Amino acid sequence: MNNISKKKSRILLAIIKLRISLLPVMIATLLPAIIFSVSCDPASNESGKEFEEGSLPNIEGQPPESNNYQGLRFETTKLESSSLEDSLPRVVCLGDSVTFGWNINYEKTFPYLLEKKLQEKYPGVMVINSGIGGQTVVDGLERLESDVFYFEPQLVIINFGLNDAFIIMEEENNSEPDESLAYEDEEADFRSNIDLEIFKETYGQLIEEISGKGLEILIMGTNPVIAELMWEETDIAEKQEKSYKLYNQASKNIAEEYGLVFLNIWEDFIARGELDILIQPDGVHPSEAGLDLMSEIVFAVLGSADLDGKE
Repeated sequence: MNNISKKKSRILLAIIKLRISLLPVMIATLLPAIIFSVSCDPASNESGKEFEEGSLPNIEGQPPESNNYQGLRFETTKLESSSLEDSLPRVVCLGDSVTFGWNINYEKTFPYLLEKKLQEKYPGVMVINSGIGGQTVVDGLERLESDVFYFEPQLVIINFGLNDAFIIMEEENNSEPDESLAYEDEEADFRSNIDLEIFKETYGQLIEEISGKGLEILIMGTNPVIAELMWEETDIAEKQEKSYKLYNQASKNIAEEYGLVFLNIWEDFIARGELDILIQPDGVHPSEAGLDLMSEIVFAVLGSADLDGKE
């Protein structure tokens, strides 16, 4: 072997020895990173209540400004039985996107704000958000077992109406008058999403099933809307507002029929005279200020109530 070859062999051997000597250092450097990445794997996290398909937020499928998704809040689905046992009294808010807090962070929703207000009197209180966007009183009745009775509450706050009273266009080929129209207008070509009689009947069933469990009930009316932001045509906007007022009155009548407290959110919002501040730009959903007002209205009733039966 010539001198050049011997020199190359010595260099190669030195490189191999250097790599071997650095191996422990490399392992020591990379091992913490590997452990950290495994511990942060979502699949390794445990949860309490099992998640149902579609109950988790589809982050990629939602616009960045929206916190709404089809299903319960993540903060609700992750509740564990141990945390429920240690939290008394428990209040469940059953409703639609208003309860859910459409386009609003969880810490700004009215159930969360209500819980914070009640903690001074009830340190262990838990107010559970069982609102799902787009739902009606019919949907609420169907999920009593999973989203209300599961939590074994002492009080249930019900808030439906916005989706029930939303008007939709009749089929053009429907020549027969639709008895579900929420207003007396012979020329109307719109009807309410949920027939008014079905709304009242289902609301009654909802109340009876909850009261049958010995639970207290509080009925919240719908918040006012800015109909002209919902509909470009003035006549349709007027029909929409008329429908909402009719269903809100129906909720009030139902509460009175069953001897329950009715919170007329509509009137309380109007009394403030700042709907553009209390309602989001979509004209329907309460803003952060509106949800805070809702929590104040509920707290004004519950703050003097006896929720745990110990007083």
